[in-house]
Amino acid sequence: VYGIGSREQPLEILAVNEDQGQTAGKVILDLGKIERLLVVEYLENAPVTLKKAQNLIGTKKYRLALHFGDNFSERIQSDSDDDTIEAPGISLMVDPTLNLQLVSSLRGTIQGVVERHLIMEHLPRLVHQGLTGLAEQGSPEMLQMLDALTPQLEDMFLNADIGSRKVSLQVVPLGSLENIRQPTSTEQNVPGYTIFGVFFIVLTLASSFIQEKNDGTFQRILTAPLSKAVLILGKLLPYYLVNLVQITLMFAVGVAFFDLRLGNIGALFLISLALSASANGMGLLVAAVGKTEAQVNALAVLLAITLSALGGMMVPVFLMPGFMKTMSLFTPHAWALSGYHDVMIRGLGVSAVLDDAGVLIGFAILFFLISLWRFRFE
Repeated sequence: VYGIGSREQPLEILAVNEDQGQTAGKVILDLGKIERLLVVEYLENAPVTLKKAQNLIGTKKYRLALHFGDNFSERIQSDSDDDTIEAPGISLMVDPTLNLQLVSSLRGTIQGVVERHLIMEHLPRLVHQGLTGLAEQGSPEMLQMLDALTPQLEDMFLNADIGSRKVSLQVVPLGSLENIRQPTSTEQNVPGYTIFGVFFIVLTLASSFIQEKNDGTFQRILTAPLSKAVLILGKLLPYYLVNLVQITLMFAVGVAFFDLRLGNIGALFLISLALSASANGMGLLVAAVGKTEAQVNALAVLLAITLSALGGMMVPVFLMPGFMKTMSLFTPHAWALSGYHDVMIRGLGVSAVLDDAGVLIGFAILFFLISLWRFRFE
């Protein structure tokens, strides 16, 4: 988790170079030498375009892209003192679910590299101005001139007023809404711990099956003229409704006390329905596998906590090492959180979260089928 930005786990950032000069290329080359960054300027042997970068971030295949405009070199190299000239600007496009501290750190690194190139572009002019100023003073001896030259140039380089040429690095969160926002801790934690809590229904549901079997209640239920699948679905229905109430209350607290913005309600409802189905399916699976109440309790708690951590409820998935990111895709938790973030942060609607909801329903069906196969009705 804490290896993000290291040599083994660098931050991947797309580079969109539309600059007509050479300065942007030099900046990209220097950024590529930083161990914690992996700058991607070409994909499939073609330069990354602005539209391509936006699409890749929108589909969550990449998280970051750096865009240099066509006149970046021209603005960097301009020696005009006119403050009305637009500052040399670049844009750092980010997935709005990225951690703010991570973005701020990366922004500072990029700004430092660009401003170093800005100063280097103007060193000849600054040196010339310094020497001209000394010559006009008429220093009688070369030694005196050299003694005076060093501190004056140092002061000039450190305090040079480059006016309108100061770099402007704009962070642009990408999404489908015009009022895209950076995610807050609330937008990570409310859906994250909602999902975490929803899957604790596994413990309650599975324990109820074991308890009813021990009391003989379940055997009496089996005498009803209904199929076994229908009987089990009827048993699951109350817990399914409990999950939906739980989700509603958690998000209501987020809205009431933390000013949480929900986005498309229909899309949130769809993800919630699929999430509850997946949690209930896992509860039935634990009930089918466990033979005693102690086994059921241990397995339910183990799954609830382990899968929540792996699925990004406690630590965002984008901070995890590569193999853990891959493993998270095998948890319903990660898909549910992705769906909620798509709605709340990226501003997407029902059609955009069908994939996430479909995967959650797939988990539910898989759990249910295995449960019917392993379930002991005696």
